[in-house]
Amino acid sequence: MPEPALVERHAHYAVVTLNRPEKRNPLPYRDEDGVRPALEALAREDAIRAVVLAGSGKAFCSGLDLSGLKELQATSAAQNLADSEAVCAFFEYLRAYPKPLIAAVNGPAVAGGAGLALLCDVALGSEHARFSFSEVRIGFVPAMVGVYLTRAVGERVAREILLSARWVNAEEAKILHLLHELVDAEALMSRAAERAMQFAELSPEALRRAKGMLARGAEQPLPEALRDAVKGNAEARDTDDCKEGIRSFLEKRKPRWAP
Repeated sequence: MPEPALVERHAHYAVVTLNRPEKRNPLPYRDEDGVRPALEALAREDAIRAVVLAGSGKAFCSGLDLSGLKELQATSAAQNLADSEAVCAFFEYLRAYPKPLIAAVNGPAVAGGAGLALLCDVALGSEHARFSFSEVRIGFVPAMVGVYLTRAVGERVAREILLSARWVNAEEAKILHLLHELVDAEALMSRAAERAMQFAELSPEALRRAKGMLARGAEQPLPEALRDAVKGNAEARDTDDCKEGIRSFLEKRKPRWAP
């Protein structure tokens, strides 16, 4: 049986590929799906400065695996709640991931799979990329992904997309900032590698702190977010990376970041 997630390590970044193309790469929110354990391992590796998430075959991620619908109909309320909490925990892990995440959206990103792309810091898509928050078609509610989509595009746009369950093609996804770049399909992974290597030139400590601050700030009222920002700014000034960055700027050389 093939591995559900493939990991390729490169000089300063890694590619984690969802590897269940026969099911169009269901959302890998359980540990046995391999993605979270792989991300946890990569987070501990100093040499890895960014991670690319990709999908094998023709799809990026199809959302929850609905092949077990009969079993789902027989599960208890407590089991349903536990499973929903597991999905939410996976999404929040991605949102708080300490290293930059880059989505390489090669094809359909559906429901939770669209959420997977939304939670990456950079989303690149080929002309084959398309998004659908399709839950209402089969009686589900676009719950967690609805929260993330609303924060990304605003309530007015999110209402129309979520309630219609329509497809958003690559060009519209770029306009709505679901995708940051459109790339030819043949160049998608090479462009993802370029973006990953751009992160490798930056301070890993500053990126980690910035990601944490952004994640917290999205949940805080403005005065609290600003207090957190002032504290974070002051603390960052005393880090080794900040001191090295200032030295390298004054000495007109590239910074040498410590692990």
